[in-house]
Amino acid sequence: MRKISEQDSQKPDHDSPPSMPRWVKVFGVIGLLLILLFVILHLTGHSPFMHHMSNMNGMKM
Repeated sequence: MRKISEQDSQKPDHDSPPSMPRWVKVFGVIGLLLILLFVILHLTGHSPFMHHMSNMNGMKM
């Protein structure tokens, strides 16, 4: 059985696809957090659209 040396563990694997850049991961996490925040606000009744809709219902034409 062959032991894995430090050089073997640091050598890139040519069979695997390249990893995503850090900025893509950061924007993905920020996007998911914003969507989660919107869903939580909407479910708790604090949606930003609720204020506009309540004003429109009170108006008489």
